[in-house]
Amino acid sequence: MESINLIDVYKKLKEIEKNMATKEELAQAMETVCILSNEETIQQIESSESDIKRGKFKQIMSVKDL
Repeated sequence: MESINLIDVYKKLKEIEKNMATKEELAQAMETVCILSNEETIQQIESSESDIKRGKFKQIMSVKDL
């Protein structure tokens, strides 16, 4: 049976940990996938970007502006 050096195991675990995604990063990635896989949402985003480029928007500074 081969013996394992605990220091080497610790170093390897730390190396793996550095490359792992956090829960927040995974949640953000999942949200992005959901948005990009929804054709209706993509169309709404493209339409909004087009409106902004044409100056067709209203700046809202307070609740009264709604």
